Amino acid sequence: MSAKELSTLLTLMNQREVRLTSACKEIADWIDRQGDVSGAGKIRDSLKALEADERQVRSTLTSLTRERPLPRFRG
Repeated sequence: MSAKELSTLLTLMNQREVRLTSACKEIADWIDRQGDVSGAGKIRDSLKALEADERQVRSTLTSLTRERPLPRFRG
């Protein structure tokens, strides 16, 4: 797999994560409106881990597109 293909794949995976996170937030909001504040809170707590890593993931993806090619791994 080339560096460009790997970068494209990682970017796609990140975009999917962003979409899933957004959907989970909408579900948590709906659950909250139904009166299950505890259930909604559990979903939001789980999403905090993704949000905490977001800056690092974005930074890494950006560096992949600008920096040297990735090293080849022995296989």
